[in-house]
Amino acid sequence: MLGGRVRLAGQALVTQILIGICVVAYFLQGLPGLGSGSTGNEFTDRFAMIGYRIAVDDQYYRLLTPAFLHAGVLHILFNMYALFLLGYQLEALLGRARYLGLFVAGAVGGNTLSYLLGGLTTASVGASTAIFAFFSAYYVIARRLRVDSGQILVVIGINLAITFTFSSIDKWGHLGGLAVGALIGLIYAYVPRRLAWVQAGAVTAIVAALFLAAVVKSTALV
Repeated sequence: MLGGRVRLAGQALVTQILIGICVVAYFLQGLPGLGSGSTGNEFTDRFAMIGYRIAVDDQYYRLLTPAFLHAGVLHILFNMYALFLLGYQLEALLGRARYLGLFVAGAVGGNTLSYLLGGLTTASVGASTAIFAFFSAYYVIARRLRVDSGQILVVIGINLAITFTFSSIDKWGHLGGLAVGALIGLIYAYVPRRLAWVQAGAVTAIVAALFLAAVVKSTALV
């Protein structure tokens, strides 16, 4: 169904690049002399999920870029560990292009739901929007392949419990990523790989619909 040979973990190039971007971005978030925007750092202020910047300035790139930023050491360590574990497996299974599509769609999905429900007050960062998409996509694909999906279900449950325990966590971002990941997982699991153009078109349509929903929200706000 998913087809192709499974790549060795050491060849998970996209995962390595994503982790590298997050680490470099975290370093830039902490550099002195980059200014003092509303978040305390100009780099963070420019790329974080800030609702009013989207609504007022049409900065829709913020639906993706927050996935590369983090709020602290524990935040980035946890997310990079999850990205390392799940990313290597999913990239090996899906291939680079489809895997990257899942990451982008999950990040945009999470941040879009956060914006739709939070509006001008929305403010968040973190790769967890995409990681939650990894969780649900992994579960759906594992079920389709009839392999053990119990462990990832436990992981999802634990992370949802954490999400709703701490008020500082963007729960809508996590839920949005989870929902989009499940949808992308269904596409990858049930649309034959020989119809890669259908898979790509479906993922592109989902991302486009998310951006359109954000534009409609902005119109209503301003």
